[in-house]
Amino acid sequence: WLRKGDYPKGNADPAFREFYTRMFQFGTFLPMLRSHGTDTKREPWFFGEPGTPYYDAIIDMINLRYTLTPYIYSLASHQTFDNYTMARMLSFDFSHDKEVYDIKDQYMFGRILVCPVTDAGVTSRRVYLPKDGDNQWIDYWTGKMYSGGQWIDAEAPLNRLPLFVRGGSLIPTTEVAEYTEAQKGKPITLQVYPGSDATFQLYEDEGDNYNYELGGYATIELKWNDSRRSLQIGTVMGQYEGMPERRTFIVQTPWGDKQVEYTGKKMTVKM
Repeated sequence: WLRKGDYPKGNADPAFREFYTRMFQFGTFLPMLRSHGTDTKREPWFFGEPGTPYYDAIIDMINLRYTLTPYIYSLASHQTFDNYTMARMLSFDFSHDKEVYDIKDQYMFGRILVCPVTDAGVTSRRVYLPKDGDNQWIDYWTGKMYSGGQWIDAEAPLNRLPLFVRGGSLIPTTEVAEYTEAQKGKPITLQVYPGSDATFQLYEDEGDNYNYELGGYATIELKWNDSRRSLQIGTVMGQYEGMPERRTFIVQTPWGDKQVEYTGKKMTVKM
């Protein structure tokens, strides 16, 4: 498309910078995020300097992607072993809500509703929150809760795309790092989004080979009891080379956070 002259100045064109930034946000919530192309450079420093809008917006998404490594890696294992679909049309999960049938610019990334921004110069966009019984949605950025089955105007400044987490979800995250190997051994934050009971299978392996095909991996079953406000961290199942004997979990909820040391045995954290 650059060859056709749409953005002949490449990243020197503010319109291209905005377009690229918005598409990078979209790519952050795809199974594979890689910034490739020809005709113009795509490294963040070609879009500005620290403290400038486009540079900061791109770096914010890179950092967000790294924090979500445990979540995305676990979703990938779910797809590998259970034929799951990481990026899902809304009708996959909300087949009884006819409003979602023709929505083409929103989708589910696991339990996260992703709403890419595809119009230039906007700072908000219209979002539909699917309905499934009396389900709730939580704004990923603000924590504000909404009921399903309604259209809302969601804020979407340049450095943010609208994201909503389905109530009754567990999202494991970790610390920002320059590469995934540097995240090993770091605390894992288990973000609890209340509204109903929730389960999630945390997956780990060596991360740099195919030994998982030979059984070299481990899983930990996480179960949130909404009425009791308690999280059960199950016994670790399986093993792999270099697997840590201890892990630090931080359970993060609207009622506060708790840090626990996990040695592989089942434990319950009451909030």
